[in-house]
Amino acid sequence: MLMAINSGSAAALSEEVPLLQGPSLSALRMPPSCPLEPSLHAKAIDRATRARVLEVKLLPKEPSRVKRFDASQFGLLTAYTYPKGTRERLELCNDWHVWLFLFDDEADEQKEVGQRPEYLQAYVEACLKVLRGGPLRSRATPLERFTHELHTRMCRLASDMWLERFARDAEDYLYRGTLPAARNWAAGNVPELEPYIEQRAMDSAMYTAQDLVEFAQEGQELPEALFQLPLVQRMRHLCTRVVGLTNDLFSFEKEVLWHNNPNNFVYVLQVNRQLGLEEAIDEAISLINADTDAFIACEEELLASGPVDPRVLSYVEGMKAWIHGNVRWSLVTGRYCSPTSPFPELRR
Repeated sequence: MLMAINSGSAAALSEEVPLLQGPSLSALRMPPSCPLEPSLHAKAIDRATRARVLEVKLLPKEPSRVKRFDASQFGLLTAYTYPKGTRERLELCNDWHVWLFLFDDEADEQKEVGQRPEYLQAYVEACLKVLRGGPLRSRATPLERFTHELHTRMCRLASDMWLERFARDAEDYLYRGTLPAARNWAAGNVPELEPYIEQRAMDSAMYTAQDLVEFAQEGQELPEALFQLPLVQRMRHLCTRVVGLTNDLFSFEKEVLWHNNPNNFVYVLQVNRQLGLEEAIDEAISLINADTDAFIACEEELLASGPVDPRVLSYVEGMKAWIHGNVRWSLVTGRYCSPTSPFPELRR
C-alpha cells in the first residue's frame, strides 16, 4: 500500500499506487461561514469563456480537449468563489481562472514546456508585458491575445491601484512560483518542505484570485491602508497556503502519478519525511488544518479589535468563500475525478 520513495529524486513517481481505504478528504476543516449558494451565472460565464478561448485558439478544437474543458466546469468554481459577483465581472474572473488552468496544464503536464525553464520564461514574460498594457507582438501567441483582451476589459472596471496590485501578483506567480517549479521538474529535484510550501503559495496564483475578491463586486477595492493591515495580510497568506496545498491533494494523481511532476505537497512530504502515501496524506491534511485554524483565529482577533470596515469584512468572506468553494468544486469537477484516485471521494 506504500509508494516507493527515492529520497531527493523524482525517479519513483510513476509507480502504481493501490487504491487507499482512506484517508478521506472529509477530514479537511473549513472556516465557519454563512452558507452561500453559487452564483446563478455559472453556466452563462462558462459558455462565454469557452467561446473566447476557442476564438483566439487558446483551446484547440480537438474533441478530447474541448470535452475535458467542458467537464472541468470552470464557471462553477468562479460561481462558488465569488457568489455575489456581477455577470460582467464574473466573466472576467472566470477568464482569468481559465487562463491559469490552461497555462498550468502546459507547464505541469507537457514536458516540452514544463521542463524548459528558458522557453517558459520567455513565454510568460511576453504575457506579463501585455498584462501591464504593452502592445501585442506581430506573432502573438493565443495566450498573449487572450491576455490582451482580458486586460483591456479589466481596465474599464478597475482602478490603476488595483491593476498594479494584480499585475504584481501575476508576476510573483510566474517568477516565484511557476519558474522554480519548472526548474525542479527539469532537474528531477524534489524540493525541501518549507521552500516548497512558499513556492506553492506563489505557484497557486491564489494572490491574484484574492485580488479578484475585490474586483468581483463594484466598490469593494481595498485602499492600501486597509489592504496592508497585518491581520489582513496574515489571513491572505494563510488562505493562499490552504487553497494551494489543498489543491495538491486533489491533483496528486494527475501531477505525480500521470505526469511524473515532483511539485506536489503530498509527494514532497513523502520524500522529505520518508512517509508512506497514507501517512503523507494524513500529514498533509493535518498541516492544512493547522493553517485553517490559524486563519479562523485571525478572523476572531480581527472581529474583536473593534469596528471593522465593511470592505474588509467582505474581503474576509471572499477568502472564506475560496477555501470552501475550492473544495466544493474540486469534488465535482471532471478535472480530478478518476476511478484510480487514491481518494474515495474522487473515484467516479
